[in-house]
Amino acid sequence: MTQEHTCDCCKRSVDAVSELKLCFVCETFQTFTAIIKEETDLDDEDALDLAGVLADHVLSAIVERLQEPNPSLLKDLLQTMEWRNQSH
Repeated sequence: MTQEHTCDCCKRSVDAVSELKLCFVCETFQTFTAIIKEETDLDDEDALDLAGVLADHVLSAIVERLQEPNPSLLKDLLQTMEWRNQSH
């Protein structure tokens, strides 16, 4: 039986949380917000808005790919990460 955890941000019951006790969705949103604030001159509200748009887009794309028959999402992500590491 899978142990359930509670996300410290959204308070939802989830199967897994990060070291920061955040679910995947909240951690993605908070990470995007932090990166946007570090890399731009956007104020808090605009950074939060942009992070929300980006997180919604990425999470929707992940869900769509996982709904495909024989999803190859993991393979594609690993190849993309490898390619990005080699190009830098």
